[in-house]
Amino acid sequence: MKVDFNRLKDIYGNSILINYKDNLDEVVENIKYLERLEFNNIYEIIEYNPYIFTKSNDIFKDKINNLINNLGVEYIEKLNEDISLWDKLNEE
Repeated sequence: MKVDFNRLKDIYGNSILINYKDNLDEVVENIKYLERLEFNNIYEIIEYNPYIFTKSNDIFKDKINNLINNLGVEYIEKLNEDISLWDKLNEE
């Protein structure tokens, strides 16, 4: 599977493509981080919350780790069942 940039553009406009281009290294590293955590719906997560992937790797990891800690041991199952839980990443 791959990121559907046409779909991202349709949903979020051209700015998301520019943002991804400007932050490509961070986007790639952040995707790899979720892969290491064994998430299997990364491309769905990207479509739902694409801007979080443009954050610096340190900020992204902190936000993901905080979310995981808040959700507990079964975090993958919870996040797979309820994609809206990813909204917590946007909270300061």
